[in-house]
Amino acid sequence: MTGVQFDRPLRILQVTEAALGGAGRNVIDLCDGMAARGHHVTLVWSADRADGPFLAGLRDLGGRVEAIEMTMRRDPRPGDYGDLMALRRIIAARAPLDVLHAHCSKAGLLARLARLRQTVRSVVYTPHGLVTLNPDRGRLGRMVYGVIERAAAPLADKIIAVSEDERVHAREALGIDRRRLERVANGIAPLEPVGRSQTRQELGLPQDALVVGFVGRLVFEKAPERLPALAAAVREMGHDPVWAIIGDGPFGDATKAEARRLGLDRMLWLGVRDGARAMAGFDILAMPSRKEGLPYTLIEALYRNLPTVAMDVGGARELYGDGRAGLVTPPGDIQAMATAIAGLLADEAARAAMAEAAGRLARDYSVDMMVERTLGVYARALAGG
Repeated sequence: MTGVQFDRPLRILQVTEAALGGAGRNVIDLCDGMAARGHHVTLVWSADRADGPFLAGLRDLGGRVEAIEMTMRRDPRPGDYGDLMALRRIIAARAPLDVLHAHCSKAGLLARLARLRQTVRSVVYTPHGLVTLNPDRGRLGRMVYGVIERAAAPLADKIIAVSEDERVHAREALGIDRRRLERVANGIAPLEPVGRSQTRQELGLPQDALVVGFVGRLVFEKAPERLPALAAAVREMGHDPVWAIIGDGPFGDATKAEARRLGLDRMLWLGVRDGARAMAGFDILAMPSRKEGLPYTLIEALYRNLPTVAMDVGGARELYGDGRAGLVTPPGDIQAMATAIAGLLADEAARAAMAEAAGRLARDYSVDMMVERTLGVYARALAGG
C-alpha cells in the first residue's frame, strides 16, 4: 500500500506499562513497522507485567529500536511521582520528539503529564480498552477512572480506540471531543499455514470430534469460569463436543474444579500454547469475555477461517455484527451463547459459510494497515487536525 509520507523520518517514543497480551503485541508491532519504514523509534516499557511473547518480540527488534526499561505499576501508588520524573528525564534526553505515543491507562497518564515541560510536538494515547469499560473495577472505580480520563483527555492530541465500541464509549460516556478520537483496529501478519489433522495430533485432540475452543489468559476479563456452565448448557441441548482450553492464569484452578463437578470429561485443559496455531484444529471459537478492546484472538480466528461465537464486548460486534463470519450474543448470557454454539454444531453448512466469510474479512486486519493507519493518526496530530 502507499505509505503515509513525512518530510523526514519521525522521532517517536512509544511508552507502555502493560507489556503483555494484545497491548504488548500492538506496541511491538508498531515499533517494528515504524522502524522498518525508517522512523527513529524508542520504546519505554515496564517489566512488572511483561509476558513471554512481548519479551520475545523485544529481542526480535534488536538494535533497530532503542528499548528502555523503567518502573511503572498498573494501579496508583506513591512511587508514581518518581516514575513521572524518570519518564521526563527519558523524554528530555531524546527531545525534540515528534510523537510521544502512550499505551494503556498508567503510561497514558504519565506520558501526558510528562509532556507539560518537555519538547514534544504531539502526544497520542491508546487505552487498549478504557478502564471505564472494565466491570472488575466496580462502579466507584469506573467513576474515578472516568474523571481521570476526562481530565487528561485535552493533554493528548489524539486518542486511538481499537474498536468502534470503545470510541463511542469515549465520546458518549466520557464526553471526550470527537475530533480528538480516532479508531485504528489491531492487525496481524498472515499466519503460518497448518493443517487441521496435524494440529489436532499436536494438541492430542480426536480427529473425528467437533471441537469448540477457547484461547486466552484465564483471568477475570476473559471470564473463563463461564466455560463449564456453557459446556453443560450445550450438552443439555444434545451436543457433546470436545472443549479445548488454551491458556493459563489465576482463574484456572477454580474453573477446572467446576468442570469436574459438572462431569465435563470432554473439557481439555491444554495450557499455554500458540493459540493462533491451535485454532487450526478448532471447529468453533468461543469468547465469553467480560471486557475486550479488539482482541487479537478474534483477528487470528479470521485468518484461520474459524467461525466464532462471542459475547457482545469490545470489537466483537464490529467483526460479527452481520452474522456472516460469526455470531454475537448478549454480554453475560450463557444460555444465549450456548444456543448459538449448539446451532452451529448442528449446521455444517453454516460453519462452512462462516469460515469462508472470515477469510474474506481477515484482509481488513493486517499489521501493515494497522501501522499505516497509526502513522496517519500521527500525521493528523502533528498537523493539529
